[in-house]
Amino acid sequence: MNILFENFLCKFLKKLNTIKSQKELANELVSGVLNSLHAKYCSVFIVNLETNKVLLNCTQKASNISPAVEKTAAEITALGTDLFTNSYDTAEILDFFYNMSKDNVIIAPVISREDLVGFVTVISGKNDFNHKYKAFIDIIMENFNSRLDIITLEEALDKTNKQKIQFLASISHEYKTPLNSIIGFSDILKLKLINRQSEYKYIDNINKSAKFLLSLIQDILDMARAEFGKIELNREYFYPKEIIEDIILSFDEQINAKQINFSYTLMDVKIYADVRRFKQLIYNLISNAVKFNNIGGNITIVSYVNEADKFIFEIKDSGDGIRKKDYPQIFNFFSQVNRNQLKRQQGSGVGLALCKMIVTAHKGEIGFKSRLHHGSTFWFELPSVSDC
Repeated sequence: MNILFENFLCKFLKKLNTIKSQKELANELVSGVLNSLHAKYCSVFIVNLETNKVLLNCTQKASNISPAVEKTAAEITALGTDLFTNSYDTAEILDFFYNMSKDNVIIAPVISREDLVGFVTVISGKNDFNHKYKAFIDIIMENFNSRLDIITLEEALDKTNKQKIQFLASISHEYKTPLNSIIGFSDILKLKLINRQSEYKYIDNINKSAKFLLSLIQDILDMARAEFGKIELNREYFYPKEIIEDIILSFDEQINAKQINFSYTLMDVKIYADVRRFKQLIYNLISNAVKFNNIGGNITIVSYVNEADKFIFEIKDSGDGIRKKDYPQIFNFFSQVNRNQLKRQQGSGVGLALCKMIVTAHKGEIGFKSRLHHGSTFWFELPSVSDC
């Protein structure tokens, strides 16, 4: 591994989080890649999909660029501009990237808010450039695209509901930024440990977990952008016991730090639901119980199938509790209760609202009982397999 490029990658991932504009982001990428990889040419090309007009075309090239590299760069720019400004199909554009990326050329897609909006071109004078640096460029682009998504949201403040979009930009920064760093650095470690299976599997687990959390955050953003529309489900048969145990294990450090007495009893049954949404549901409920609990507090979890053949999950904590007057808004988006009574950070106001949406989409029920300073019990039930 090129130590200079590894150092650039670490610095780039950190600096990325401070950039406020698309132009500054593009300039940082172009100059960083040129200086660290000793490439001859690098450009960032972005279009406005609504107008099909070029929004940004940032290019830098080495002083000693050869005619061959100059010709290749001009050809890519011309063809790429034509593909985007004439509304070619996304698959055709990606196919163009694939065919042109070889030997001394790397072309990577620019993604903003899940749309293909442009491309990055890197050209070197060395024929082994693609083979040597493609994986690193992919890491950079994953973080570049995520930061671009945040910047795009922030720039949309004047065009849509300011309060909601500002909230989205805020949680994007707070949650996606550290996760992107985890993903980027674990990608680097995976490349280093590819032949050392014992270490590789742990890094791979970190990488997969971070990507899963990032996908959950993106789901929340997408739902909010769509005015919290209907959730589409991918139902399948699975045993929730192992999933719940894995999520509990992920909170080990926080539980130990607060010296929480944690116990659970889980029935080993099969249910029919959306696994990813089920994980979101469990994660949010456990997260709240841990976050709003006191040092030395208690948390108890049970899951079972009741007499009506419904799957029941119940989590009881001895934490902050909820004021009675806040009951009606507890499952509302952006609701943050007890703010005047409790000085600790009360979260983003998304988790319980998302839980309500997930349970409702499954045609189940969710509820709670609570008293301020005396803890809370949250529960949900999902229909039996025969009812689905």
